[in-house]
Amino acid sequence: MKKIEFFTARYCGKCRALKRRFIDLKDQLTDIDLVFRDIDIERSRARADKVDGVPTLIYYIDEVEVNRLSGSIYEEDIINLITEERK
Repeated sequence: MKKIEFFTARYCGKCRALKRRFIDLKDQLTDIDLVFRDIDIERSRARADKVDGVPTLIYYIDEVEVNRLSGSIYEEDIINLITEERK
């Protein structure tokens, strides 16, 4: 199972822009679950995953973290996130 956890916050402009990028890429991400996590609501989860800022994307394969990105994230960064299996 492949999954991207998207740590976000309501006040975050970069997060809103990144959500639009995911909409643009939805056809390429059909086999990946996308889970949105608001850091203000899920603080303990954000701490457990060592999320220091938003937006942060964490890519998992079979519940193992294989890659992560934070900050300004563009479409090509998302593609690289899911194609480069590194940590």
